[in-house]
Amino acid sequence: MSPWIKKNRLSNHGVAQILEDFLEGNDSEWTWDDFTLGMSFEDKNLEEIRIRCAGLSQEFPSDSPNEYCNEQGRTIIRDYVKQLRALN
Repeated sequence: MSPWIKKNRLSNHGVAQILEDFLEGNDSEWTWDDFTLGMSFEDKNLEEIRIRCAGLSQEFPSDSPNEYCNEQGRTIIRDYVKQLRALN
């Protein structure tokens, strides 16, 4: 990773909100792409969640072109939301 990339300092709650908004369709047009592709976290746990979420569309492809991943992938995201909310 380039030393020029700024590490994001979002809290567990902030990341949980991004994930929850994505699931509910309440995110802005580029929020999910910014999260999965444009962010990097100092916190190892948040970085692992980001990386896993970035790959869910390949790991659990949707049958619908309008959905990022299938229900199994969405369940993983829901589990991350619960995990992150419990840490606050």
